[in-house]
Amino acid sequence: MFVITAVLALWLTAFERQLFNPQLYKDALAQQHVYYQLPVILGEILTSNQPLNPCAGSPVTCENISPELKTCYQQTLGNARYDTLANGQDQASAAEQILIQACLNLHGTPSQTPTQGNSQNQNGMPAFMETLTDANWATIINLLLPPQDLQSMLEGGLDQTFAYLNGERDTASLSLVKLREHLAGPAGSQILLILIHSQPACSTEVLEKIIVGLTNGELLLCNPLDDQTLSLILPILQEPLTSLVSKIPDEATLIDPPPAGSPEPGSGPFGSDPITSLRIVRQIIRLSPILPLAFLLLITSFGVRSFKSWLQWWGIPILITGLITLGLAGITMLTLKWGWNTFIAAHIPSYLPTAITDIGREVAIFIVGTVVRSAVIQAIILIFVGLLAWAGSMFVKSRPA
Repeated sequence: MFVITAVLALWLTAFERQLFNPQLYKDALAQQHVYYQLPVILGEILTSNQPLNPCAGSPVTCENISPELKTCYQQTLGNARYDTLANGQDQASAAEQILIQACLNLHGTPSQTPTQGNSQNQNGMPAFMETLTDANWATIINLLLPPQDLQSMLEGGLDQTFAYLNGERDTASLSLVKLREHLAGPAGSQILLILIHSQPACSTEVLEKIIVGLTNGELLLCNPLDDQTLSLILPILQEPLTSLVSKIPDEATLIDPPPAGSPEPGSGPFGSDPITSLRIVRQIIRLSPILPLAFLLLITSFGVRSFKSWLQWWGIPILITGLITLGLAGITMLTLKWGWNTFIAAHIPSYLPTAITDIGREVAIFIVGTVVRSAVIQAIILIFVGLLAWAGSMFVKSRPA
């Protein structure tokens, strides 16, 4: 019983101590150079032929569908095939698309077949952004938030989120100050030029609408054929950008503060709110080593009759605990990649760039590896202490009966 509770307590405390430390995630993201790769990845996503809203291109992948629609999919496609398509692991054939549409006609809702306006593309972005290439997007994102600023912004959000989970704050937010500063500065002008030069050539009709202001509130962009025309329309097009910058707040809220009059998180009984429950569970985990220690004290009370037996009764269980923990650590690391590929990578939608899967796998390996290393260090200490006690018992002479 001591060994089971000790191994469990050791792993739980290792997980609790590491997973609630924001530095772990900062190191994982920095080591994989996520802040430098993210603009390229987002550029690929935003220019992908697959819409960001999977419902628009593949209704079977929609979430929160009605039970009737799901049942129709399963009956017409088969349970196994439905699961494959719903997880984005494969594309529906022409025959399957007919079956899917038939189910949609019977049980679908307007929210599952979004409409597209003239001013937006299938991803919900303004139509003038359709002409941007993935390289354009990567450049724009780098101009808006260079890697150092992006890292600072996300790490600040991580700090605040974990401060909230640790009970040090009642809200969490993401700073938008750097984003606003870049948009208001030279980077904003460069982004506008990228947008302009990615558009089709200006027609007389479009130029008239831009200059006279007959755009009906819609932002019209086109690519002037000469610098003189560009210098004419650039100040006009700069005005919407300036208006947009003025509306950007200092920060974006990640976790809203509790409503006025509600009890503070952590002040209610167990289960009264998720944060209270989480903090209580973490406190229980921190106290979990007391249980195996209590078992050792019971062993001492009922089984120990001499210093030699005390070294044996304590040394051997501690040694076994360390060895089992070390073995579990090895098994965890050996099966980690298999677990990722089996349970996570297989469910990542196929329209997302493969770089997301690669980065996600490496970040997961880093995080789990850090937790495992923490457990291994404790296991080695236990093995050393257990061996020392067990070996010491061999040199202690038993008292004569």
